[in-house]
Amino acid sequence: MTDKNKVIAGKPKVGGAVFRAPLGTAIPTDARTALPAAFKELGYVSSDGWARQINKAYETINAWGGDEVSKSRTEHGVGFNMTLIEDLNADTQTAKWGTAAVTNTAATGTHGNLITVTYTGEDTEPGVWVFDMNDQGKLHRTVFPNASDTTESFEQTFSDSEAIGLPFEMTAYKDSTLGAFFVDYTDDGQTTA
Repeated sequence: MTDKNKVIAGKPKVGGAVFRAPLGTAIPTDARTALPAAFKELGYVSSDGWARQINKAYETINAWGGDEVSKSRTEHGVGFNMTLIEDLNADTQTAKWGTAAVTNTAATGTHGNLITVTYTGEDTEPGVWVFDMNDQGKLHRTVFPNASDTTESFEQTFSDSEAIGLPFEMTAYKDSTLGAFFVDYTDDGQTTA
């Protein structure tokens, strides 16, 4: 039987939807529990949202005479991508460029919050990534326990008609403890009386 209460849009949770913590941080175990302080909120994502990719490749095994008898999986990869648009967020800059590349100086009476990015070409550290979505009380949380920014090349546009974006092409790795690339937690919000 169809049930419209089982349909959810991938809307970001108000107050924060994309979070990152150092690799090894304990991952959440449900869709509702607040995240520990180690998870830093990375701000707005562009209007395209985020996308998860699962890529597989197979090699056909044929019997003598040409009949296909099996397929052997030769590749398997999981990833996600998005563009973060809070250019003035130190946690967002750190997620893109790495801890060693970003210096954040708190605001004073003479200047605002200062962020300095010194890019040396180093890869960023892997981390735990969490995406929180909420559509009218229906929750969906996706957790990637081990993911790295593996963007091969990108172009940033600086213009007066769009926000400065930081594009991410992420590769998820199978977590050694969990044995999974990601975990999805949902809560339909339909409580009992």
